[in-house]
Amino acid sequence: MQIKNHHFVVHKFGGASVKNSEAVRNVGTLLNQNIQGSAVVVVSAMGKTTNELENVLGVLNKEGVVSAQAQMNSIIDAHEAIARELGINIDLRLIFESALKTANELADEDARYDALVAAGEDASTRVLSGYLKTKNFEAMWSDARDVILTDTKHRSARVNERKIYENGAGLRTSLSEMPNRIIVTQGFIGRCPAGRTTTLGREGSDYSAALLACAIGAKEVVIWKDVPGMLNADPRVFEHTETIKELDYGEALELSYYGASVIHPRTIKPLQNEGIPLFVKSFVDLNAPQTRIASYPGKVPGIPMYISRPNVSLLSLGPADNSFVGEDHLSTLFARLNKSGIHVRMMQNSAVQFDLVFEEDSERRHRFVEGLGEGFWTKTEKGLELLTMRHGNAELMDQLTAGKEIVMEQKNPSTHRRLLRAIKV
Repeated sequence: MQIKNHHFVVHKFGGASVKNSEAVRNVGTLLNQNIQGSAVVVVSAMGKTTNELENVLGVLNKEGVVSAQAQMNSIIDAHEAIARELGINIDLRLIFESALKTANELADEDARYDALVAAGEDASTRVLSGYLKTKNFEAMWSDARDVILTDTKHRSARVNERKIYENGAGLRTSLSEMPNRIIVTQGFIGRCPAGRTTTLGREGSDYSAALLACAIGAKEVVIWKDVPGMLNADPRVFEHTETIKELDYGEALELSYYGASVIHPRTIKPLQNEGIPLFVKSFVDLNAPQTRIASYPGKVPGIPMYISRPNVSLLSLGPADNSFVGEDHLSTLFARLNKSGIHVRMMQNSAVQFDLVFEEDSERRHRFVEGLGEGFWTKTEKGLELLTMRHGNAELMDQLTAGKEIVMEQKNPSTHRRLLRAIKV
C-alpha cells in the first residue's frame, strides 16, 4: 500500500469539457470551487481533435507530409483561435508541426499514430495551464510521459503499475512545494523505453488519472463528465435512466469490461488496489447526482444495468482442415489477437469453431486474419449489436431485444448477454 497524501486530488477533464474557450473557462470555475490544496489536473484533447488527427494520419500515410500539413492547418487554426479568446500567448503550431515531423520519420504505423495523435493532449494541456495562470492559479505544466512509463505496444501500451509510485516522486515533490499548486498534465499518453510516445488506447485519459492518483498517493479521483454520474444505461439509447450513487469497485470493473462508456476499462483496478475512491461528477450541473466508486463489499445496484454496443463485428474462424479447435490453435489465435490490438467484447467456441465479437476496425481485423495464415478459415459479419444486462431478468431481456434476431447468447447468475442482428423486412 502506498502512502496517501490527504491533500492531493486528481481531477480529469475529457474532450467535451475543454472543447472551446467557454468550456475552458468553465473548467477554471470548477477548479476554483472544488480544489482545496494541491491537485493534478488530467486533460484530454479538445473536442474531436483526436478524430481529426487520425484523419491527418490517414492523409500522411496515403498522400505524404505536404498534404497532411495542409489538413492539419485547420486543427492548428482552431486551437490558436481558442488561445486568443482566452487571452494567452502560446505557440501551438510548433506542437502540432513537431508531432507531424516525428510521425513522418517513423516507419511503424502504430508508432506514427501515437506520435501524431498525442499532439492533441500536448496542446490542450498547454492551453489550460496557460489560462489558469492568467486566473492566478499556482499552475504549472508537467509531462505525463515522465511518470507513465510503458512497454513498446503502440496504441494500447501497457504500464508497469507496480512502479508507478516510484515514478511519481518528482510529481509529489512539485505538488508539495506550494500549498495550492495545480499541475496540468496529459491523459492518454506515456513513454516507452526507447523514448517514443505511446498511447493507452482510445478514451485512455481515465486510466491516466487513476495511474497518476496512485503515483502521488491521492486521497481521491474526480472524473468530470457531461452526465450526472454513472447511469444504469446510456440515456441516448435507453429511457428513464438513473444515477447509481454508490458502486463497488468490483461492479464497476464488470461494467467497464462489458463496455460501459463512462469509465475506461483499465481505470478501476489500480484505484481498487490502493483504496482510492473515484467520483464521477457532471461539469454541466454541479448540483446533479454523482457516483462514488469505492469498496462496498456485497453491494449491487438496486436496478438493472444495461450496456449496448452497436456496430460490432462477429468473426468466426476454425482450423482449415475442419479438425477440432485444440490448444495449439488457441495459442496461435491469442498470440495474433495480442499483436493485432483487437479488443474482444465476447468470445465463444465449439468443437470446430471459435467466435470473436469486437468493435469493428478493418485495419486491425485484416492484420489479425493475415497473421493467422492459411491454417484457418474465417468469416466476418458486421453491423451487429451487443447488449449486456446486469442484475436483470429474462423477461426484461426479452423486452429489450424484441424484434431482433439472437445470433449468440451467454448467461450467468448476474449477467445476460445477447449478440443481435436486425431482422430484414
